[in-house]
Amino acid sequence: MPQTVVQILRCLTLGGYTARVVDGRLETEGPQPLAGPLPASIKARRAELVAFLSERCGGTWPPPRKREDLHKRPREERVREFLAQLRKRREEAA
Repeated sequence: MPQTVVQILRCLTLGGYTARVVDGRLETEGPQPLAGPLPASIKARRAELVAFLSERCGGTWPPPRKREDLHKRPREERVREFLAQLRKRREEAA
């Protein structure tokens, strides 16, 4: 079963990658180029990823308001904050 959109975004965040929608296409950028084709999970959820990024994140991941200060904070802190936000959203949705 392919990963969910949230799982894919978590993996991108943990790997230090950013994603953006350009002309309806998903583009990624990170510490090193992704080798080969996109993983099957991203291919399977590409339309969902593009829709989520376009509708909720201004077309980029991490969202623009957070992106500016990402390089200023330790990675572990960023991951903890991201996971706390996910937990909060899940609790609110339940």
